[in-house]
Amino acid sequence: MSFSDMVVGENGLLVELRCNNSFNEQIYSEITSYLNNHFSEWKSSGFISISDAVAIFNLIDELSGGSRFWSEEVKLRVEDAIFEIQEIISALEV
Repeated sequence: MSFSDMVVGENGLLVELRCNNSFNEQIYSEITSYLNNHFSEWKSSGFISISDAVAIFNLIDELSGGSRFWSEEVKLRVEDAIFEIQEIISALEV
């Protein structure tokens, strides 16, 4: 599964959130693994591919937007995920 598919694909994290109001921990784990596995490459080259960057932007945007339909548990999990993803991406600047 491509990174974009993990995020916005038919069985991606954001589809699970929108359609099922649930946070899929397995897909999220795959997303953070992908980010961490590509971190060194992105940092050394100073470049994130357009497809990865678009998926990251969509992920942060959708997670930050929230939903009034999510349970309190899902809201808290999404909030934690936002901070974790932002920490990974922000570390590219250092």
